[in-house]
Amino acid sequence: MESAGAVLGLDNIRLELPVAGVGSRILAAAVDSLIIAVAAVAWAVVAFFVLPSSLGDWRWAILILGFFALDQGYFVISEAATRGRTLGKTAVGLRVVARDGGTADVPAFLLRNLLREVDVLIGVFFMALDPLARRLGDRLAGTLVIHEETGKAEISLGRIPPGWGAREVALAEAFFARVSELEPDQSRFLARRLLALLERDAPDLVERDRADADPLGVLASVLEPRTETATPPEATPLGSPS
Repeated sequence: MESAGAVLGLDNIRLELPVAGVGSRILAAAVDSLIIAVAAVAWAVVAFFVLPSSLGDWRWAILILGFFALDQGYFVISEAATRGRTLGKTAVGLRVVARDGGTADVPAFLLRNLLREVDVLIGVFFMALDPLARRLGDRLAGTLVIHEETGKAEISLGRIPPGWGAREVALAEAFFARVSELEPDQSRFLARRLLALLERDAPDLVERDRADADPLGVLASVLEPRTETATPPEATPLGSPS
């Protein structure tokens, strides 16, 4: 299920994102759970039939540690390496993003997945009550799960200014991704706000291009946004919410 969710971007400008609902997230989680289950069976075979029997009861400890590493590592590594996707999310066409619509960072992926076991019990309840369908892990990590729009260009910054962290990068990426949806006055206003951040953190970059009177042009020349076309595969018909 897809719903339009309004989020507040730079300077509280509302942006509409295709927020993923409970049904599609459970579907993605089912695919991911199946993949983890297959990997867990393979790991159990290794633990009991490949590891030397001289390890004795240590094999049980190794087995349990392996299960934990699979459960946590699969989600964190997948989402960090693919800008918010797992195999299940890719199959259903979902992606984890930052609360303002930009790319989430690794600490956010780690935090939201550390709470996955808790969300097995209460995640669906939180999602059903939240207008942005966030489980507890999403709330604490500042993330959303959205439907990817087939063929829509993803934006990443070709240049990260000195002093900018994940929040500033996410704001800039969200701005460039949604600039065509904004009114001209809004887009120029937000571009000037981002330029003010640049003047604060990396003034030399802005001064070099100050001759350009168009704030959007200045911002683009400094941050060098790049586009990558996202073409997720068709949903695969088929845990906790993903």
